[in-house]
Amino acid sequence: MSKNIDEVLAEEGAAAENYETPDALPERVRVSRPNLGRPTVVSVRLSANEHTRLQRAAENANLPVSTLIRIWALDRLRAEEEGGAVDVAERLARLERAVFQRPA
Repeated sequence: MSKNIDEVLAEEGAAAENYETPDALPERVRVSRPNLGRPTVVSVRLSANEHTRLQRAAENANLPVSTLIRIWALDRLRAEEEGGAVDVAERLARLERAVFQRPA
């Protein structure tokens, strides 16, 4: 049985969230935590309804709310900088077709 992109993303996200670095690593191994390079926190006020809708969207995407907000914000910034609209749903649909629906 093949997995769809949502299942793969959920599994990878859970594995990354639960990963613990071993106490002893070989000298050649460098530990990198990309989010530690993002020291700025932004607060946004939402109504209860807006927050519920955002939580639902994050659950549907199998992502934490903060990750979904960051993805959406950075996608929008990239679109603004490139002068064109970015349709994330279409991009994910194309990726899912390319990865999981290969011709027989």
